[in-house]
Amino acid sequence: MPEQDSPVEMALVRADLEAMQTELKAVRKDIKDLLDAWNTATGVVKFVKWLSTLMAAMAVIYATLKGLAGR
Repeated sequence: MPEQDSPVEMALVRADLEAMQTELKAVRKDIKDLLDAWNTATGVVKFVKWLSTLMAAMAVIYATLKGLAGR
């Protein structure tokens, strides 16, 4: 007949479980913060790409107007 776990062993298992749950909550918060930072960085990269395209278009327009003005 299998022996039942003693109350001390059950208390230790319960304490380990609570510690693991606490660590899991901390990891979830860290992952959420990392995801927020990643999304912010992605937005900044998209904005910089858009801005560089706009600046390139403006430079082409300026160069075209400057070249046509010299004729």
